[in-house]
Amino acid sequence: MLRDVNNIEILNDKSLNDLFLSTSLQDIKEKCKILIGDFYSDSFNYFPISRNYETFHNLFKRQDDNSIEHFYTENFYNHLIDKEKDFKTFDNSFVLGSSPGDNYYSNLIHFLPRIFFINEKKINLIIHRNLSNKFRSLIKSICEMRQIEVTFIYLDDEFYKFTNSSIPQFFEIEKSIKILKYFFEKVLSNVKAPNLSNKIYIRRDDANYRKVLNESDLINKLRNIGFEVINPQHFDILVQMKIFSNAKLIISPHGSNLTNIIFCNKGTQVIEIAPNLNKSYEKNIANRYKKLSSFVNLKFSKIITDSVDVIDHSVLAKKYINNKFLNESDYYKNIILKLSEIDKLINNLQTDNLI
Repeated sequence: MLRDVNNIEILNDKSLNDLFLSTSLQDIKEKCKILIGDFYSDSFNYFPISRNYETFHNLFKRQDDNSIEHFYTENFYNHLIDKEKDFKTFDNSFVLGSSPGDNYYSNLIHFLPRIFFINEKKINLIIHRNLSNKFRSLIKSICEMRQIEVTFIYLDDEFYKFTNSSIPQFFEIEKSIKILKYFFEKVLSNVKAPNLSNKIYIRRDDANYRKVLNESDLINKLRNIGFEVINPQHFDILVQMKIFSNAKLIISPHGSNLTNIIFCNKGTQVIEIAPNLNKSYEKNIANRYKKLSSFVNLKFSKIITDSVDVIDHSVLAKKYINNKFLNESDYYKNIILKLSEIDKLINNLQTDNLI
């Protein structure tokens, strides 16, 4: 069976402590532990297992985003022992990783902050093959700014062995935001964005789920009161961040585009149009953007909608999401905003002097 090691054990045991490199961002006093040497990892959880079958739950369990209990079962251990000689091996690599479903929230909040703790000037960077070209470009831009020569190496949905390699810890969400804001607020001052209204509505017209089916009714009324209607997917990621940082009022269906609110100025009003996510396993997702808003001092509110079944689920959803959740959760459905709710929203905006 795998043995989990806590931070105190790492600190008090030289052989364990030698498995880690500690790096820091001095300006914001943030530290990162990086597992170095030889280890195993999958390409979904990026939960490393040392060559002595040790794990480090405190460092590599992503907050609110993954379940790792199955690693501690006898079946998993026996399978690991049986198959480890067959694992594809990568040498001399930095395992940044990325969401296999290419989820922007996970890529930005969980994975990307770790790139700022790379000290080498030339790296082989491990990401999942499904990562979008836009996010790859963002990573490459960051590395160029930091004078790091990067070569991408792509993972599929497998278990791998890494030798003479490194994988950084995951951070608590609030710390991730602190790291991202520290870097990008400097960068965004030099990013040019289109001249848009500071009141924006975010569309999800090219998404598979949580599209507002009667969106035209809402858009017509929002445009009449000065809203700009955009789809962030039409912009490079740095431009998306800049657009959000310029906004004073944002209305959007629930979706990972809202992750960019972490770059908004304090006091920005965020209104989320959301499905009714009230099942126990939906709790973290339901409160995701409310939490982000609280971390950066935004004014957040939510409008609950009715949901409509999606007839054919996306390929990535069917591949990575439990079939039970996929079929019963309103997260994987489209939404309808009642006309009365649209009128109420417009009236509230006028009453609160937000338009």
